[in-house]
Amino acid sequence: MVFLCEALLLASGPGAMAQERGEYASNLAALYGEHQWVLAVREACNKTRPKQQADIDGALGVWRERHRQLIDDLEARLVAMVKKASRDQMDYSRNYARSQSEVLRQREEERKQLLALPKEDLQRLCTEFPGYLRDARSDIPQRLPEEFAAIYGNASP
Repeated sequence: MVFLCEALLLASGPGAMAQERGEYASNLAALYGEHQWVLAVREACNKTRPKQQADIDGALGVWRERHRQLIDDLEARLVAMVKKASRDQMDYSRNYARSQSEVLRQREEERKQLLALPKEDLQRLCTEFPGYLRDARSDIPQRLPEEFAAIYGNASP
């Protein structure tokens, strides 16, 4: 998400509007990053606790269903930001590929950090993860209320 934030800041030019766009990009990256964190935890847990995979994937399905509109909207906003920061279709294609590569790189980095946790801590996280995903406390607007309000105000996507 760093790449997206930097690309938007460069495209927005100087002044207050650049600061506004930078804050928007930062808030958007935080919200989208929460989705990526959930995926990183799932990947780490599925690797270390394969017997729990069905339970984790089922809980992730419930979580994704609750967040479908939000995730779709966040992805559309990210695409719009990349388009706005691009000069033409070729530049957009290159920038979009870079942004997706950065998302995957950051998720892989988070997954590696999770796998480096002490075994007991990772086991506890993986054991609690399905329940967490099914609970409202895992909802992105609840986890990041300031960032969510900065993007959406009182409305939802």
